[in-house]
Amino acid sequence: MIYYYLSNPFLSRLSNENFGKLSSTHIERLTANTPVTDTTLYGVPVTTIFDTMKTGTLALYTDWKSSVDLNETQKSQKEGKTISVNAAIKDVKDVISSKEGVIADKYHRGSAFFEEFFPHGLNEYSSATKKNADILFPRFITALNTHKADFDESMLSEVNDKYNIYLHSRKTQLQSISKVKDESITSNDKRRALAMQLYRNLLTLLLIYSEEPEKAAVYFDESILKRKSPADKPPEGGAQA
Repeated sequence: MIYYYLSNPFLSRLSNENFGKLSSTHIERLTANTPVTDTTLYGVPVTTIFDTMKTGTLALYTDWKSSVDLNETQKSQKEGKTISVNAAIKDVKDVISSKEGVIADKYHRGSAFFEEFFPHGLNEYSSATKKNADILFPRFITALNTHKADFDESMLSEVNDKYNIYLHSRKTQLQSISKVKDESITSNDKRRALAMQLYRNLLTLLLIYSEEPEKAAVYFDESILKRKSPADKPPEGGAQA
């Protein structure tokens, strides 16, 4: 039962916004409420302990906040690249669709040559997604390359150009997705490091104010840490945090 009261409250599932507010407010309160005293804790001046807490917490907070900001920027960039990919897929679909009539004029629908281009009809291309675009689009281009002597040279160039734009857009999108994932992991690791620092600060403050533990609460905005889940409530009859 005592474990409940020893668990780290800063590892809770607060939003990044609220976790940031909690951390920055704590740093501000450490600065504003550093005691003027000659007392020591285990031989170390309390003022020195406060300076160490402030310096360490600020460094971790700054590092975490920079990572969060970078991650948010990367997410916005990823969304922009996703829009570009979707537009590029549509352009390839449109150019293939526009060539269906030209190909049908050359090889009647249902012929073996026509089937090389549209084995499952035009709808297969119209409903193409990122999952199968790299199979469908190259197949069409391969058929066009095979029979390029029967068509104007610009037709192959136009389809290739649209497909290459898609390939470039897709490549940059995948790189962006990877960056977002990697930075999210980094950000979470840095948040945990900051949460552990906040917990160490809390325990240190409880030691400093061991005879008046309520004073430790002055350094945290407890309203942000309000428990919402029944599973988070202390055992019945236990003291409230």
